[in-house]
Amino acid sequence: MFNCHAGLAALCLFAAVSAHAHVPFLKPSQFNIENPRLHVESAFTEYPFQADFAMDSPNFALTAPDGTVTPLKASARTKAAVYLEPAIDAAGTYRVSTGVRTGPLYKAIETAGGKLYFADDMKRVSGKPTSMMYYSSADVYLAKGEPAYTPRPRNQGVEIVPLTSPNRVSVGSPLRLTVLQDGQPAPRARVIVAYDNEHYQKRRIEDLYDVENVRASNITADENGQFSITPTRGGLLYLFVTLHKRVQPDRWESHNAALTLEAALQP
Repeated sequence: MFNCHAGLAALCLFAAVSAHAHVPFLKPSQFNIENPRLHVESAFTEYPFQADFAMDSPNFALTAPDGTVTPLKASARTKAAVYLEPAIDAAGTYRVSTGVRTGPLYKAIETAGGKLYFADDMKRVSGKPTSMMYYSSADVYLAKGEPAYTPRPRNQGVEIVPLTSPNRVSVGSPLRLTVLQDGQPAPRARVIVAYDNEHYQKRRIEDLYDVENVRASNITADENGQFSITPTRGGLLYLFVTLHKRVQPDRWESHNAALTLEAALQP
């Protein structure tokens, strides 16, 4: 089902066996750091924060409060997840990122209406055969002491960047964010919003790519790529954006970005 570059053979072999639409995520053991026993899980999933297979990356990085960027290497690997143990010293906000990660070249279907389907979704639609190169990234923000947050976009690929501290999010309080592509606003970008374990509350019929745009929680950014989210319950939130770009008559690029947030209960 998949066309693969030689260096991606192992990943594509897995994808051929499990042809579902997976999304990337980072999940830390602490968002607001209170002890040194910190790790960050990196994986792909169909359901928020349930690791299905490991997401390794040559571009793992930690951005410190002063803007210094330090490469990160995995401290442990399993089939389901990769684990990072970033060193957190000074007070402030830290960004942990996978960086832009190149994935497989998928076979896809482009419908007459301009929608792109791949993996299992191809079985239920008809259209013109095409291909789609997959790029993914995931981010999470950690805070030690007072966040003293300053937005520090990496200006590469697609990213969801909080405009105010993402480590002081609480139920009922809005957080303003922006979607950027190569440092420029991504107008009208659609943002998927999912809560941890939401599939235990109602039977889900759509995956997190939601090509049909039926999820009631979806948000559309404004013309400046900005949007606001107000958590409705405490716990982990997952934000996900996909932007497609045609690069050849029969080739698309799919640029995907994820951001993990934690919403606290109101005091």
